[in-house]
Amino acid sequence: MDDIIKLIKYHAIKNALKYGKAKVGPVVSKIIAERPELKDQVKQLIEDVKRVVEEVNRLDKGSLEGLAEELGVVLEERREEERRWPPLPNADAYEVIVTRMAPEPNGYPTLGHVKGLLVPFIYARLYKGKFLLRFEDTNPRVEKLEYYDAIRQELGIILEAAEEELGLSPGKWDKEIIESNDIPKMYEYAKKLIEDGNAYVCTCPVLVVRKNRNLGIECEHRDQSVDKNLELWEMMLDGSFKEGEAHLRLKTDMRHPNRTMRDPGIFRIVEHPHPIHGDRFRVYPNYDFSISVEDALTGVTHAHRSKEFEPHVEVQRTILRMLGLRQYEMIQFGRVTVEGIPLSKRYFRPLIASGILSGWDDPRLPTIRGILRRGISPRALVRFFYDLGPSKADVTISMNAIFAENRRILDPVAPRFMFVPNPIKMILMDVPDELEADIPVHPSRPEMGERRISLKSKDGKVELYISSQDLQELKEGEEVRLWRLANVRIRSILADEVTARYVPSMKTDVRIIHWVPAEKFTPVKLFRPISVYSYEVVGGYGEPNMGKLSVGEIVQLVRYGFARVDSIKEGAVSLIFSHE
Repeated sequence: MDDIIKLIKYHAIKNALKYGKAKVGPVVSKIIAERPELKDQVKQLIEDVKRVVEEVNRLDKGSLEGLAEELGVVLEERREEERRWPPLPNADAYEVIVTRMAPEPNGYPTLGHVKGLLVPFIYARLYKGKFLLRFEDTNPRVEKLEYYDAIRQELGIILEAAEEELGLSPGKWDKEIIESNDIPKMYEYAKKLIEDGNAYVCTCPVLVVRKNRNLGIECEHRDQSVDKNLELWEMMLDGSFKEGEAHLRLKTDMRHPNRTMRDPGIFRIVEHPHPIHGDRFRVYPNYDFSISVEDALTGVTHAHRSKEFEPHVEVQRTILRMLGLRQYEMIQFGRVTVEGIPLSKRYFRPLIASGILSGWDDPRLPTIRGILRRGISPRALVRFFYDLGPSKADVTISMNAIFAENRRILDPVAPRFMFVPNPIKMILMDVPDELEADIPVHPSRPEMGERRISLKSKDGKVELYISSQDLQELKEGEEVRLWRLANVRIRSILADEVTARYVPSMKTDVRIIHWVPAEKFTPVKLFRPISVYSYEVVGGYGEPNMGKLSVGEIVQLVRYGFARVDSIKEGAVSLIFSHE
């Protein structure tokens, strides 16, 4: 007992010197981490920690430092809480910093979108500026209204978490912009380019255009008169040309070393109804034109985009210069890939259509909705990408790194429950009238309470379930402890049943296994993601109280891992495994 009190003092003093005052919860957690056998005596441990913490908190700093030296307490340097991001380029040149995210509503957001969202949002809040959400919706063939709604909802969840985790307020965008609403303005700018001799209508087949751009050969339509180009432009708008028969190209330099700069297309015909505007438009701006003009018109000062668009910067600056529009900072950041998991929506669509994946919220997917359904906290995503920073280097991340952040957030708050996968019956012999187990909701947070499980014996026998994995490790004659219930000695082991005798002992230096009562338990089905293509379903029994959980709750299955309640039907609970 003296050794335990000494260990408590050690961690209480260390906690007090590091944070100003010692706290019971962190000290209890440290003790149990070093001496896991004390979990079975957590009530007494908490009382001892409370008493020592009160004593330590009454000491002045000099006395604390003296005791720390006596006990050999080693203090780690406290890490800087806030990671410093590099400053925005030319920030002093702008009265108000304005950033934006411009997602295309062509699918559900993925992990890659989280970085694309957080980088401009964080900078806007760090500089007390404005953050815009702009739907880049000028490709109607792949866009749907449901994707607009999904983007609003899921990015909103991430920004709320950013406010909570990072203290950046308000955790929402300052203004929403629908890019396609400005298409009439873009038509005016297109006409100006034609009138200034900076754009022409090309009617060459796509394959010819592609070949000529690769070889640096000028298009035969390049020297058409302004009047001819205006006439052809009106024909594009009024339906005289069909899709693919004509497009508007910027007149630059067909011998430019950057092939993106070789007379790029800036408007094309798309004969497909728009999710918002229907058939109102049939000519749509290409990416380089729409994004550069929209950023200029909406006051963006710093436009962040993925590094893959770096060759387009020169095109966009050329468009702005030709139109006499305001220039702004164009900043690239590195792409994010996930180890072993593709992020491309084109990859997922056939898997969903074929039934290999259940939908865009399948917990095997790196979509935001799939990740949240798996039980990953949006705060964990925010913290992970914040620490990753706005680097221009491409990075491949491991889901295990995100799981580690999630564990940090969930571990202090997730209630614990016993779960027995692939259950095997255990029959206890020589049991007194009743056995009782007081199960803490959380081992280091007594304020969360506890629940009592009672097992009444019949003719000296009690039946319960243990996991088949624990059964494989048992030996006849071995004494083990049923967690927080009783010690038992193994009598016989069969393939589907084990018998044991009750031992009136409180030995804690023996193997501890988990169990659920045979008379009353909660049927559990656990979905375990393995890869995009595969999963396994683990059946088992959980504590009786698991039947009272609610959909969306995240729990820790003792000795197994974290899981999220996905559904409850007729008393059976379906869980999705998050991670260990």
